[in-house]
Amino acid sequence: MPKVISVLEELEDFATKFESEGREIITLQTAVHRLELEKLDRKEDQNRHKKELEQIEETWHSEVQELLQLIEKLKEENKQLKDAIEDKETSSSQSPVPTSSGNSTSVEEIQLMIRLKEIIDRQKIQIRALRQQLAQKHVDLDAMQQQATRLAKLNATLRRKHFVSKRQADQLRDEKVNLETLLSTKEQEIKQMKEHVYHTNNNSGTTTTTYNNNNNNNGNANDENISDSPLCADMSKSLIAELISPDTPPGQLTEEQLVERLNIEGKMIVDKHDPNRPHFTLQELRNVLTERNELKSRLIEVEEELLVYKRAGDEAPPVQGPINREPDEKLYGTSRSNLGVKKFFESLISKLSR
Repeated sequence: MPKVISVLEELEDFATKFESEGREIITLQTAVHRLELEKLDRKEDQNRHKKELEQIEETWHSEVQELLQLIEKLKEENKQLKDAIEDKETSSSQSPVPTSSGNSTSVEEIQLMIRLKEIIDRQKIQIRALRQQLAQKHVDLDAMQQQATRLAKLNATLRRKHFVSKRQADQLRDEKVNLETLLSTKEQEIKQMKEHVYHTNNNSGTTTTTYNNNNNNNGNANDENISDSPLCADMSKSLIAELISPDTPPGQLTEEQLVERLNIEGKMIVDKHDPNRPHFTLQELRNVLTERNELKSRLIEVEEELLVYKRAGDEAPPVQGPINREPDEKLYGTSRSNLGVKKFFESLISKLSR
């Protein structure tokens, strides 16, 4: 019964751990989902900023091309005006009206160039600010990617622990079922033993009268009467020897004392020559079961780590350069790694064989 209670307590602990880890996994999954949504939003913002920058650059390039064309046009007009001025200086009969119109047009063109230059400077400042914002967005995106990777690793670790705890809970559930079946069989055996003791107590009165009538007979007659009774067939040899010993003859025993000696309820009769007799105490069996459960859990964790390392080894690139020396576990087998477990089972087998 204490084994069943301990197993139920362990099952309850594993269930609470399972629920807490499940809640933590759900929170982490929601956090990862939220981070992925934020990442998508940031990507959309980044794409939108890129498109805006591209549009601004296109407009800037188009305006620059227009300004360059205007500059070339102004240079040509300036050259034409210079030629016209030189022609006017050589010819004295020409009127000065076109010169005044040319000067007015040149002033307007210069003012237009100044305005265009101011517009270009403002657009350059805007482009520089947008580039700084884009760089900051890149930095934030990298930080979010690192955080998402860290959360994914943590999620994988929690899933692995969850799988290990689930396997342990399944094993404990199976052990609970086995213990319940064993407990039911033991209860049936105890019930049968109680019925047998009840019948034995009912037959104890007739046995006492038989002992009182045969008190003056020799020891051999007493041995034959006791061995022929149906009660002796179910009793141990040590109890029969105690009843027929000369120190406490049956004639001196009262009926209550004889019933008390014959009653085996709450007592254990053990044959020293029986190979199936109990060899360990309850505490030793508890220690052995606890150590076995710890070894099972450790074995499951080692198997999970081995699977993770195998997957990592499959994804790793091929090794280049000189090959290192093989470890002792691979050269000499797994005898050294399993030495502690082997010693434990050898000691257990030696205790059982005693």
